[in-house]
Amino acid sequence: MKKKIDFKMKKMMDWLQNSLTPAVEKFTKRPWISGFSAGIVKCLPFILTGCLIYFYNVVQPYIPNILPDLSAITTYTFNLLALLVSFMMVYQLMGSLKHRGYQVVGGLTGICAYILAMKGEVVDGVYSVTWARFGPSGIVVAIIIGLYTAFIFHMVAKLNLFKNNNTIPEFVQEWIKNVIPIFFIILTLKILIIDFNTDLYPLVLLIFKPIQAIAQTYPGFLLVTFIPVIFYTLGISVWTWSGPRYAIFIPAQAANIAAVAAGHVATNLTTSEVCNGIALCVLGGTGCTLAFNIWLLTSKSKKLKTLGKVCIGPSLFNINEPLMFGTPMVLNPILMLPILICTFVNSTIVFIVMKIGLLAIPSIELAMVSTIPAPFSTVMFTGDMRGVIWWAVVLVLDLLIYYPFFKVFERNTMAEEKELKIEETAVV
Repeated sequence: MKKKIDFKMKKMMDWLQNSLTPAVEKFTKRPWISGFSAGIVKCLPFILTGCLIYFYNVVQPYIPNILPDLSAITTYTFNLLALLVSFMMVYQLMGSLKHRGYQVVGGLTGICAYILAMKGEVVDGVYSVTWARFGPSGIVVAIIIGLYTAFIFHMVAKLNLFKNNNTIPEFVQEWIKNVIPIFFIILTLKILIIDFNTDLYPLVLLIFKPIQAIAQTYPGFLLVTFIPVIFYTLGISVWTWSGPRYAIFIPAQAANIAAVAAGHVATNLTTSEVCNGIALCVLGGTGCTLAFNIWLLTSKSKKLKTLGKVCIGPSLFNINEPLMFGTPMVLNPILMLPILICTFVNSTIVFIVMKIGLLAIPSIELAMVSTIPAPFSTVMFTGDMRGVIWWAVVLVLDLLIYYPFFKVFERNTMAEEKELKIEETAVV
């Protein structure tokens, strides 16, 4: 019976390693997929720069005569996110589609097209537009404009205009090849936005609303947290999913902030601040591996104990690549299961306690800040001291879940160490 189970387990792992993982990697490396994700990821430094001011503002009000007001840094970094995405989305897609000659012009066209789509007004020479459309509230529209711009440039590039033409100077050819997509993109958006008086923002929000609504349900919350974890256990980086996840996270948290500013309460849970920031869903890193690292420190195996000491520092800051690939936990049939169970348990607890009011929902913008050790991050993001209690609860549960799997893994590792020692003795 045991041999039959081992055979089935081996067969499943072979399928995961040799069929599923290569197929997923091939899909995520497709030009449109990789370019889309890169278009979001490349804007993250501006998000982080804006987030730094939050930490600064915790201290600044206490000594305002010494520390200046730096809110403008957030205003001109994070609050310009949609404009940045409109450029970077096209720029990255042109690179991934092998049209590098169109990257800069395409990106600049994306900015022009997005400003047109913002539907501003010029009165007595003064251009006015809703400021929020520059920032995270407009990111979905910016993504759509970026994708449309990239598609038109891609189609023009495929025409191979002036192929083998030596009569027209090369610089003139470049002008013409750029003018055609620029003219077409701006013309079509001009007809849609100005002539037909179309405001894309409410239209896009209406279309995107069902997706956002599903994402904010319990199944949606689990799906957004679970998908990166599943593929992480196969060795595929969680950054692969940054594009689609942040297209959900950023508008959702912007809505939370707006609601609190208007005197209401934050209601959206599927945000970066909840899924990553408070660290409870990723305690020790994606897969909730801090508990496993703690057990490694108690191991009878010298190899595992050393690994635990090396990895505990990064794990406390929710960085677990050394642990995941050093153990390895990736593609490890014994350790993949507790990773999935802990993610499910922790995410479920977080969702329930926030929904019933036992832990405050974050209402500050700190996207991508996920390396602050819990429970400090939990309290900082939620402003709720009860975060310490829930940190302790999920950590104890993770320790209990990981323990039996750790003991099996430890036993197997010690058996391998013993066998290796016998072989080395025999050689001597």
